[in-house]
Amino acid sequence: MTKQDIPRNSSIDRRTVLGLLSGSLAALAGCSGGLSDSGDGGDGSAGPPEEQSDYIEETSIEIVKNGRQLALEVAVTDEIEPSSVSIITESGREFVSDYFSPGETRTSLLLTAGDDNYKPLPRGQHTLYLRGDDVETEIPLELGTTFELEKVVPATEHPDVREGLGHLVVVVRNVGERTGAATRALMNGKEKEDVFVPVEPGETNVVRYFSLIEDTVSSCPRVDESAKRDEQLTVEFLWSDPVTFTQTISYENSSGCERTLIGTPEEVTASSTETET
Repeated sequence: MTKQDIPRNSSIDRRTVLGLLSGSLAALAGCSGGLSDSGDGGDGSAGPPEEQSDYIEETSIEIVKNGRQLALEVAVTDEIEPSSVSIITESGREFVSDYFSPGETRTSLLLTAGDDNYKPLPRGQHTLYLRGDDVETEIPLELGTTFELEKVVPATEHPDVREGLGHLVVVVRNVGERTGAATRALMNGKEKEDVFVPVEPGETNVVRYFSLIEDTVSSCPRVDESAKRDEQLTVEFLWSDPVTFTQTISYENSSGCERTLIGTPEEVTASSTETET
């Protein structure tokens, strides 16, 4: 695999950096030695940054302590003296940047920005831009993992939830190699819940649909007696394709207040991003 490291004294690199700072990654397409003319990272097949550069020792996605944010941990080799690292979005905008303290080779870049809504780094083929002692280099950065539907149960039947009469619990499993997070729960194409549910690789977590099978008059639809509906539920994620399935719900009387799940969910779409970094 061709490395993307570029020495600081390269005239090509100076043009590349100028393009990055001016917010025009598109200009790199015609530059010899740039990212766009390489088979690595230009077609959605870029590997992890550590496979793209000898300067990167390791990267991982970690859950920030407040539980509402994710961060990209970046460790560089101790053979260089790093000064800063940035994430440049596919559109050429600097999303986040951080400086290394003297002697340090590890730092953390928030992947969800903002004081309230924690707007995430968008999906796309981004760039990790590393600067240091005699080093300025850019490395392809794509984020993604694979999620699968594990099961769908009432909250009262899930051992880790149990509370929440009328809440439906969707259990999703991260079968990829990177941490991700569920961000929205939709019902029949419309947003029902705004969530942030981190899931580490190989682990499961629950996404709740509040009051979906609630046994209260205020949320009871008027239906024909013994009506059954196939509700389409979708869980969306930060950098991975959504999981969509149908679940049959039985409304046992005309008030619609007595509801039960019928059968097992039937998955409609469940695909993942091709690249995991």
